[in-house]
Amino acid sequence: MAERKRNYELIMALSPVATEAEATVIVDDVEKFIVSAGGEVTGREEWGVKRLSYLVNNFQEGSYYKADILLESSEVKELERTLNANQDVLVHLISKP
Repeated sequence: MAERKRNYELIMALSPVATEAEATVIVDDVEKFIVSAGGEVTGREEWGVKRLSYLVNNFQEGSYYKADILLESSEVKELERTLNANQDVLVHLISKP
């Protein structure tokens, strides 16, 4: 039985020491992972550098990005593992809109 794809919002805070070009590469890599898992990115926004609520890896700020994605629910855990493994992704949240 094939799973149906669901809409999710992915919000990430990237390391502020990453340059804009490096941040774009990180976001592109996440997008490539989503596409290779059979999903698609339906929207993408850059929110800029914002203050974090608490210190993460001794950083007080992070570069925020939001992506609207369409992905099977079984692939969300693998996406979580990929984001947790990336040292430049300080925090992330995947939620249903």
